Amino acid sequence: MADFTSKFAYRYRKGLAALSIGVRQTATTADSSVPTITSGSGAPSAAEPNGSIYLRTDASNADESMYSRIGGSWVAIDGAA
Repeated sequence: MADFTSKFAYRYRKGLAALSIGVRQTATTADSSVPTITSGSGAPSAAEPNGSIYLRTDASNADESMYSRIGGSWVAIDGAA
């Protein structure tokens, strides 16, 4: 059996880190409407665009570990969903 190694797998063996990742639909999407992916301790309070995701680093259970910005409010994503 041949030993196959992807050229991409080697490049990402170490962890990647970035602050507030924005996910654009197109290259011309305005910054103010680009959903973000952020993390931190405590419940989110920043005013981010709808569709943004927040990962809570100090959550005590799955129900408090991930939030999504929906309708202008942060909503906890139910861990059982």
